[in-house]
Amino acid sequence: PLEDRQGVFALIGSPGVGKPTPTAKIAANFAAKHGASQLGLITLDAYRIGAHEQLRGYGRILGVPVHTAHDRASLDDLLDLLANKKLGLIDTAGMAQRDARTHELLDMLAHPAIRKLLVINASAQGETNDEVVAAWRAADCEGVILSKVDEAVRLGPALDSLIRHRLRVHCLANGQRVPEDWLRLP
Repeated sequence: PLEDRQGVFALIGSPGVGKPTPTAKIAANFAAKHGASQLGLITLDAYRIGAHEQLRGYGRILGVPVHTAHDRASLDDLLDLLANKKLGLIDTAGMAQRDARTHELLDMLAHPAIRKLLVINASAQGETNDEVVAAWRAADCEGVILSKVDEAVRLGPALDSLIRHRLRVHCLANGQRVPEDWLRLP
């Protein structure tokens, strides 16, 4: 399970796919097992009003400060600051697969210590998920978190895309409750 692994993971994906909630679910499960003192939280979402406040709220509940990085230099500084933590989680701004800033964000995350997890909306159209997989360079990611499973009428299009692109699914987010609505896959 992700919460038992060590390292730095950045959750990436399109807007509205639900990156802060899986970030909080991983963080809550990790803190319960290993202690909040071993956890570091970073947000790169300075675009949306109040976006960082959602993760900060979860951080307050867990007793973990949430740091904000605005550029690559501040991200590098924060990674150095959190180097002694077992797990670091980075919540990123959602950007559409056709947004030019998607590549800028991926370049910012091109740090050897950062492993990326692509969050894919289970209720999206198959063609949309194919575009998301290509734009976010899913082949370079550690794996996928399939979100909004509880909102999907059919899982076929999402599963088809994941199978065709040979992507590893780490977990399913199937609701808003933190940390309960979370299914780990072997």
